[in-house]
Amino acid sequence: MRSPAKRDLFISDLLRSLTEVVVERPILTLLLSFSLAAGCVAFTVECMDLKTDRADLIDPNAAFHKRWRSYTQNFGEVSDMVVVVEGDQPEAIKQALKELGARMESESDLFRNVLYKIEPGLLRNKGLQYLSPSQLEAGLNRLAEYRPVLQGRWDLITLQSLFSRLRYQLKNRLLESDGNSPNDANAIAPLLHHAELLSSSLASFLDEPSEFKPPWPDLVQLDRHMRDSDSEVIYLLNDEGTLGFLKAFPVEDSPDFNGATQSITRLRQLIGGVQTRHPSVRIGLTGIPVLEHDEMQQSQNDMIHASAFSFVGCGFLLLVGFRGFRHPFLALLMLAVAMCWAFGYTTASVGHLNILSVSFAAILIGLGIDFAIHYLARYLQLRHDGSALKPALLESSTGVGTGIVTAAVTTALAFLCATMTSFLGVAELGIIAAGGILLCAFATFVVLPALVILADRHVAPQKLPTPFQGNVLRMLTSRYPATVVLCSIIVIALVTRKAFVFRDNAVTWNVEYDYNLLNLQADNLESVEIQKRVFREAQDSLLFAVSLADTAEEARALRRQFEELPTVHHVEELASRLPTSPADETNLMVQGFHAELARITLVPASFNGFVDPEQIGVSIDDLYLMLRSISDPVAKHASVAINQFLDRFEQLSLERQIAFIHEYQLRMAMALHRQFLALKGASDPNPVTLDDLPSALTSRFVSREGKWLLQIFPKEQIWEIEPLTRFVDDVRSVDSEATGTPLQNYEASRQIMESYQKAAVYALIVICMVLLMDLLSRRHVLVSAFLPALIVGIAALTLHFRKTEVDLWILLVSYMAMVVVVAVILDYRSLRDTLLAISPPLAGGAMMLGILAMLKVQLNPANLIVLPLVLGIGVDDGVHVIHDFRSQNRRYRMSASTINAIILTSLTSMIGFGSMMLAAHRGLYSLGLVLVIGVASCLFVSLVPLPAALNLIARNAIDRSRDSNVEPVKHASAGLSPERAKDAVN
Repeated sequence: MRSPAKRDLFISDLLRSLTEVVVERPILTLLLSFSLAAGCVAFTVECMDLKTDRADLIDPNAAFHKRWRSYTQNFGEVSDMVVVVEGDQPEAIKQALKELGARMESESDLFRNVLYKIEPGLLRNKGLQYLSPSQLEAGLNRLAEYRPVLQGRWDLITLQSLFSRLRYQLKNRLLESDGNSPNDANAIAPLLHHAELLSSSLASFLDEPSEFKPPWPDLVQLDRHMRDSDSEVIYLLNDEGTLGFLKAFPVEDSPDFNGATQSITRLRQLIGGVQTRHPSVRIGLTGIPVLEHDEMQQSQNDMIHASAFSFVGCGFLLLVGFRGFRHPFLALLMLAVAMCWAFGYTTASVGHLNILSVSFAAILIGLGIDFAIHYLARYLQLRHDGSALKPALLESSTGVGTGIVTAAVTTALAFLCATMTSFLGVAELGIIAAGGILLCAFATFVVLPALVILADRHVAPQKLPTPFQGNVLRMLTSRYPATVVLCSIIVIALVTRKAFVFRDNAVTWNVEYDYNLLNLQADNLESVEIQKRVFREAQDSLLFAVSLADTAEEARALRRQFEELPTVHHVEELASRLPTSPADETNLMVQGFHAELARITLVPASFNGFVDPEQIGVSIDDLYLMLRSISDPVAKHASVAINQFLDRFEQLSLERQIAFIHEYQLRMAMALHRQFLALKGASDPNPVTLDDLPSALTSRFVSREGKWLLQIFPKEQIWEIEPLTRFVDDVRSVDSEATGTPLQNYEASRQIMESYQKAAVYALIVICMVLLMDLLSRRHVLVSAFLPALIVGIAALTLHFRKTEVDLWILLVSYMAMVVVVAVILDYRSLRDTLLAISPPLAGGAMMLGILAMLKVQLNPANLIVLPLVLGIGVDDGVHVIHDFRSQNRRYRMSASTINAIILTSLTSMIGFGSMMLAAHRGLYSLGLVLVIGVASCLFVSLVPLPAALNLIARNAIDRSRDSNVEPVKHASAGLSPERAKDAVN
């Protein structure tokens, strides 16, 4: 009677034949393997590309990503580095910004588009073009009233003339009106306003001669930055003047993951020097490139430390597990060769690594070493049982080989399912990891036997190490299986229950998903803390949405719509800095201003002629009496001011009155002269163009193709998903084509979560299919696999020809359901064993979620990869236990080699992934923690309830055989079909 392990199966024969070739020619095998590894390394170094852009992780065919690509093609993909200068004195902040900005502008090879101030420049000469045609027309009419003064008649603006003219004009307009019409009030309003300005100016000048207030109303309303020469340079400050900002793009020339490193490092050096010379301010650095750079630097440093700890820890564990140095070294050497092959495969298949797929090496170290451990554990057991070197290797290949192949195929298919998702980064990681795992399995049957045959050919079996046996655990699961299963079910149920919560009459998940990317960073990182302070004190976010307009008019219209949204704080764009009226509507009037003001004369040094304070007082008093008779509040206010002035003016001596009038009239003329000069300086008739603005500003907001950019800033911090969702919905309600970093984060975070979830579900289905095919007989495999495939294929073709959309998910589920039904009809035991093999990742995953809920650990974009990883690791354990179960012809007791291999593979994975818990980067820490919990949960299920349940199944099969007076054959209890059991007996 042959045992099932020695059946003449295709995989077993293939593995045995491969091992025979290897052990006969070990040196040649290793020479070819090492040569291929060296070639793969050289090929990788020469041809491998590194994609550093996070946008490379997203499906390029996604609609939201196409909008992002369109935006970056017009404006570039680089975000601003933001220097923040904090202090109590605005002048000190400006000086620090000025020095740092000048230094950065001189290093154009590292920084571009340095922006910390806005100089109006040529716009000061074109200020009148920002007025509407009606404003310009009204201004020209007012200017015409001053034409004699422009021509040199400054004597017309003496106090006596001014008060007399105001009174005369008010009297005439009051006589022309009935006093009841709103138009009448509008007619005298400018005169009342002038009277109020004049009276207030006289009163204040009499109180404090050093503070002169011009008594002239504006001829036209110019922008204060263009009228006031002191504001010619506008620095980027917050409203309180306590924060100053400098923005610049890094020049990224490096092809690695730290393309902006050189720029950021140099900028921090410059900041250090400026900080030393300006101790009264505090200077910090933040911005999206800085946040990503700091995250990458921190994660790289953490990964180096974690890798060192992982290598030492795994090495120590293998030394303890195998109780020797030689065989752990052989396993690591085999893994190194497989890793070289995997790099070559990655270069040939994908051609590059991205931010996610760069972690495939760590995944292969954790999973690839498992195959070597299982192989060596069985080999050492056979040698201690008395087998010679070559037969032991052949028996190991046929004994655990099928389990290794099944585990490798199922794990690889689990990762390949990621290609069915829309997130490109996850899909590429799936392709790379799947191929790498298969190469590790292949190296287990090629490189490892060749190494062992050379290393152990002169070593006696008694001198070989004896691996860990796990006798106590094996005894408990074999003697008290029912108790172990019951207790295990209770533990799993109690722990899993914590993963759910009953809230609002519904059961919901108790494990939340954290979308906030800032929560992945290390605690107290400077760039993160500065970003939070900037938002808190200046309401300025690093994240902003982006909308594109075809014209300046469209950009201004969009701005108005965005600013009405409840989640929008402010909008920045360039169109509002340009005239709103077309040049052909204003040009002639601007030329009119230019012509009128071209004849302006100088203010005389003094006003000639005798000054009679009494006559001036009478003129002022006459205006006072007229203002008292007008019920307008402005007139009342002006009359009160005139009355107060006259009371105090009359108390002055005649000399002081004359001196006051001379001084006031001179200052009044000079103030009017300055207003004329300001208008003349703003009357350049040449049209306003983008060339009149700083290039650092225009290049940010207007593309070479003529697209106008709007930056929409949020009112709330949008790193959290709830305010981010509200902001995205509001922005898209105005512009459905809007894009930007927050919208990319929103879509990508949802896409990556959905991708990992879909990958896990697809992987679970595919794994179940592979296990079922592995456990069925070859005859049943053909029927179970191809009959449902034929039915589903015909249905898919029918729907296709009818032009009905075919849902891949429905087809996959339908196929799976039919396979299960056929398998149950043909051999229900194979379906039972498939469910048992998949129980470690399912039950272990449920326990993991419960433990995460108890520890209040959230899932996030960094640790969500745990879903396919735990599935692959857990099913690996279950496959080996099931194959060990089916290889025995008695009441089941887990073999020493299997328990040793599962413990070692799980512990090495836990140490490898757990080393990331040493990281300061919270994303890596959470990844390590979640994986340790997941692997430990799968280990518990694999070693405790699963062997006990299999023992109960074997006992029931033996009892049924005895009751029917049939010789107890384990093949049936192991899930073999009656035909296969009969073949084994014969």
